[in-house]
Amino acid sequence: MPTSTITITLLLITAAALICSIILWRMLTAQNNKAQAAYASHRKEHHEILTKTKAERRELKLLLNAFDDALIITNEASIIQVANEATRNLATGNKLRGKSITSAFQDTQICAIINDAILKNEPNKQKIILNNSSFGQNKTIEDSAWIIDYAPLPSSDPADPSPLHRIIIRNVTAEHRTDQVKREFVANASHELRTPLAIITGYLENLIDDDVCDTPVTSRRILITMRKHSERIAHLIEEMLIISKLESGDGAQLNHAPFTLNQTFTNVIDRLTPLFQKQNATITTSYSPEFIQLIGDSFYWEQALFNIIENALKQNAETPLHIEISAVIHPDTKELTIHISDNGKGIPAAHLPYIFNRFYRVQKHHSQNQIKGTGLGLSIVKHAIEAHGGTITATSSPGIKTTFTIKYPIA
Repeated sequence: MPTSTITITLLLITAAALICSIILWRMLTAQNNKAQAAYASHRKEHHEILTKTKAERRELKLLLNAFDDALIITNEASIIQVANEATRNLATGNKLRGKSITSAFQDTQICAIINDAILKNEPNKQKIILNNSSFGQNKTIEDSAWIIDYAPLPSSDPADPSPLHRIIIRNVTAEHRTDQVKREFVANASHELRTPLAIITGYLENLIDDDVCDTPVTSRRILITMRKHSERIAHLIEEMLIISKLESGDGAQLNHAPFTLNQTFTNVIDRLTPLFQKQNATITTSYSPEFIQLIGDSFYWEQALFNIIENALKQNAETPLHIEISAVIHPDTKELTIHISDNGKGIPAAHLPYIFNRFYRVQKHHSQNQIKGTGLGLSIVKHAIEAHGGTITATSSPGIKTTFTIKYPIA
């Protein structure tokens, strides 16, 4: 074969191989581009699904944590599957998923109710009162009240038919305490009204009976006693009307007029002079400046100051009491500060947060030795001071010093 023919043949073979290589390279490149495009599309789709899932989980978490009540979902073995933030606030430790109800909540009564409800697998709602329990960081003197709401959940996954259980734990201590206060008020008011009414009724029967009231002296003594107890009834009714007016919003429509704080305290002390003398109590006053003039409703100011001082005397009926009153207007802030202090037996620290609540009484039982009243006095004080734009607080070291502090902006 001639050399030229061989050369041409080799060139053709080389060209054919080159063409095949180019075609193959293009095919591989196209496949690679297609694979990369598919991977990019799959990655984008995966990212979108992941983003959507995260958003849904975030929304679900926000929704669960928006509830003030503790929401728990457990399996049939009482193992927590889902819990919101309110649940973590009640439980011991923050990580609850995978924990049992018993290890999450260390209060035996709460755990017993939940586990019993899961065992019975029937919808149930139960109220429980906890005494001296640390459940929910309850450190108040009052009992805490809780509602345990249980219901089984239908299975949404046919592949996993294991039952789930929903538990809601609701703190109803405020409502429970309000109901208690209402019941105590009815008992206190009934006692306060029934006693003087019974006395007045008894003396009226004596007045009607001519054989009993045969002398003017006896009749006068009976009438004086009747007047004292009728005043007691009138005082109770007046307190109820005052607190009703202040709480209804009418307290904002006060009768503002200039009055002297010194004279208001003098009026209060004069009204309580018989009680001071009976208990051998003493009182001192100091004012800076010497005369303090305010603009407000002098009736409510006098009622508030009267209630504070009378309350101190009532609480220390068997103790020689010394009361100190100081009123100072600070020249820089133009704020009036009034301190009313006594050296009596004081107020236990556990009761201090509640003494301004309506109908709240530190001593709740009725007997001849207990302090009488309905628990409206200090509530009237708080509402009267706040209606004028002021504030009142109380501190107490029992047996040493108890102080009520009133701050009132003069401007």
